[in-house]
Amino acid sequence: MSDKVLSQQEIEALLSGLAADEEAVAAPAAPAAAPPVSPAPQAEGDNAEPFAGGGRAPQRLGALPPRAVKLYDFRRPDRFSKDQLRALRILHVTFARLLSSALSSYLRANVQVRLTMLEESTYDEYIRSLPSPTVMYVISPEPLPRQAVLEINLPVARAMLDRLLGGNGAASNRSAEMTEIELTLLRTLGNYLMTCLREAWANVVPLQPSFQEPVLSPEFVQITLLTESTVTLVFEVSVLQVSGTMSLCLPHPVLQPVLDALTSQVWSTGMGQPARDNAPIAGSDELAPVALPVVVELGRTELALRDLLNLQVGQVLRLDTPADGELAVRVGEHVKFLGRAGTAGKQLAVQLTRVLD
Repeated sequence: MSDKVLSQQEIEALLSGLAADEEAVAAPAAPAAAPPVSPAPQAEGDNAEPFAGGGRAPQRLGALPPRAVKLYDFRRPDRFSKDQLRALRILHVTFARLLSSALSSYLRANVQVRLTMLEESTYDEYIRSLPSPTVMYVISPEPLPRQAVLEINLPVARAMLDRLLGGNGAASNRSAEMTEIELTLLRTLGNYLMTCLREAWANVVPLQPSFQEPVLSPEFVQITLLTESTVTLVFEVSVLQVSGTMSLCLPHPVLQPVLDALTSQVWSTGMGQPARDNAPIAGSDELAPVALPVVVELGRTELALRDLLNLQVGQVLRLDTPADGELAVRVGEHVKFLGRAGTAGKQLAVQLTRVLD
């Protein structure tokens, strides 16, 4: 090994060569795309700057041509095509129509469900957009993998529960806590939701969806990563005088097995006809089999509590209706007809005499 020690002048020359190399790497590209220019060759006797290792500093290359740059947000990747989103919209317009008919029959009231929005977002954005408390069903859409979420705003859920418990479907200001009876009714309501979802997807995949116990806190429902891409569908729900929203969140892993089949399957089955905004959601053909209670009122009277307690078998109660008078015929809670009492064979009957508006 040589014991030669570098002089101060040689050290300064070496450092200046390293600095020149760093400037060459950090220099910005030239604005115009010009062909690379090679420096003129230097003779060995020229005063060229030395480089580490005994060579010369590397030559600077020419500027690269400019390229078009497309912004891409890695936190929100676009994982669904426009055709796939359009097919999902068609499927769930059908789901909304089926659900309108099913709930109208179940609640014996006019229920309208309409798809108002479909968008791609992350699961974190979906959870943050939900009110708290709200009714949430965690769905296992067998045979598709993973889980999905169906959410119903609390005022709409309260109106449905009030109707099922004998009320008029008015909004309730009660607390978010649910009784055991209300939870049982929510499970029955969930069965109707699953049936309509299965029928809407029947032409794409034979779903057998099931759901867990309804929960009221969105922050406790973690079915996928917060950054996972999802398709969010928002429905407008009207139950008598109460309106609110319902939403369905489908994460990408749930839809991935059927994404390639979505477009062709949906459009080839004739479901690709767009629904008109002014078309009735629940038509007469769908409501025709709905059973309605029809009651004939013979008349009314008033009794004191003392007389009511002393009633015996064989006593006669005098009503306010004349013997040949017209009787009120109620359909549901409303008087729709007037009629006269009589018999048909061996059974009591009523003959309609007037139709009321």
